[in-house]
Amino acid sequence: NFGSGRRQVGASTITQQVAKNFLLTSDQTYERKIKEMILAFRIEQAYSKDRILELYLNEIFFGFGAYGVAGAALTYFDKSVNELTVAEAAYLASLPKGPNNYHPFKHADRALERRNWVIDQMVENGYVTREEGDKAKAEPLGVTPRRNGSYLFAGEYFTEEVRRQIIARYGENALYEGGLSVRTTLDPKIQLIARKAMQNGLLKYDMLRGYRGPVTHID
Repeated sequence: NFGSGRRQVGASTITQQVAKNFLLTSDQTYERKIKEMILAFRIEQAYSKDRILELYLNEIFFGFGAYGVAGAALTYFDKSVNELTVAEAAYLASLPKGPNNYHPFKHADRALERRNWVIDQMVENGYVTREEGDKAKAEPLGVTPRRNGSYLFAGEYFTEEVRRQIIARYGENALYEGGLSVRTTLDPKIQLIARKAMQNGLLKYDMLRGYRGPVTHID
C-alpha cells in the first residue's frame, strides 16, 4: 500500500491497536503508522498472544461508557468478571466488533443473534460443552445496567481518567482484581449541569461563528 501511494485504513492488527492505544497518538500519518508497526513487532516479541489480547480487552470501549472487560461486566451485568455466566461472557465478547451494533435495548434481536454465534464458537473450540452452549443460548440477554454507571450521569470522561491514573499508579491487577473502593470528587448532578452548559455554549458558538469541525481550538 505504501508503494502504490495509497494508505489502507481500518486494517490494524490487535497488536497494532495495543501499540496505538498505549503508546501513540491517533495522527493519521505514515510516520505514525511505521512507528505503530515497529512497536507492534516489539510487543509480539515480548508478550504472548494471550497477554496481548488481555491488554487489548482491558483498554477497548464496550459501550455505555465502559472500557475494558471488567468495566463492561459491572456496567452491563453489575457483576465482577469471575461471576459472569457463559451467556453473559459471550455477550460481552460480541461487543468489541461494534457496541452500538449489538446494543441490548436498541438492537436486542441482533445482539441475541451475535451472542449465540459467539456461544457456538465457544462450543466448536472446546471452551464449553454442547449442553452448556445450548443452555446458555436459551437464556435471555439479561442485561441489568449498573444504576450508578458513569453513562447515567455523563461522567464517562472523568471516570476514564480516574481509571487510567489508578492503573498508572497501582497497576491493572490492583484495579481489576484487588477489590478497590474508589472515591472521587465527581458530583453527578453538577456534572450533568456542566455537560449541558458546555453543549449549549458550543451550540451558540457554532451559530455565531460557524461549525468548528470535529477538532478545533476556541480562544
